[in-house]
Amino acid sequence: MTLRRLCLSLALALSAQAASAHPHVYIDAALGLVYDDAGRLSAVEVGWSYDELYSLLIVEDLGLDPDGDGVLTPEENAALQGFDADWEPGFDGRLYLASDAGPVSLLAPADFTATYRDGRIISRHLRPLATPLAGEEPARFQVYDPEFYVDFNLLAQPRMLGRDDCSARLTEGDPDATREAYRRALEDALDGATDDSEAEMVTVDIGAVGAGEMEVICGTGQGS
Repeated sequence: MTLRRLCLSLALALSAQAASAHPHVYIDAALGLVYDDAGRLSAVEVGWSYDELYSLLIVEDLGLDPDGDGVLTPEENAALQGFDADWEPGFDGRLYLASDAGPVSLLAPADFTATYRDGRIISRHLRPLATPLAGEEPARFQVYDPEFYVDFNLLAQPRMLGRDDCSARLTEGDPDATREAYRRALEDALDGATDDSEAEMVTVDIGAVGAGEMEVICGTGQGS
C-alpha cells in the first residue's frame, strides 16, 4: 500500500469537520546526503519516523506484535519491510531539492528498509539524483506534503556521507501559516462539494506554504 493511500484511508475514516482540524500522520524526516568520489551530491537517504499512533495502526493492520511488547520477531520484522514502498506513479515522495539553477530531478526510490522500536516505525529509502550536483553549489531541501495529510518535521542536521566539509542551515517553517492555508483551502473545497460522499473525498493543495528549508553548501562555497 502506498503512503498516499495509507494517509487517505485514515483520512476517510474521519469526518470532513475533524479532518480540517489537523493532519492525519506526523513524520520526523531525517536526511543523509551521499556524495560521490568527485564530491558531487549523488543521492539523498530519507528517513521517516512515523508517530506512535500511526505506527500502531500499521503494526496492527499487518498483524504484527500480537503480544504487544513492542518488539518484532525476525519474521515480523521481515513482514514490515517495504510497507510504504509501493508508490503510485508520479508520487514525489514529498522531498523537494533545488539549486540556484532551479529544481533538481530525483529518480525513483530504492533500498527501502523499516524498523520498529520505542513505539515508532522508522522507514528509510534512497533517492538518487538524476544528475549529480556539484557539492560547492548550494543545495536546498524541503520536505512537506502539499495536501497536508502528513505533517513533516524536517530534522536540523543531515548526515554527510562522502564529504566532511559541508555545512547545513535550517530555516524553520511556519506551522501556523500551513494550518491556516490548509483551513482556508479545505473550506473552499468543501463549499464546492455537492454531497457528503464528495466532501469525504476532498483534497487540497497548498504547495509549500509554511514549509521550512535546509540549505547545504560544501567546500569553498560555504563562505559565499
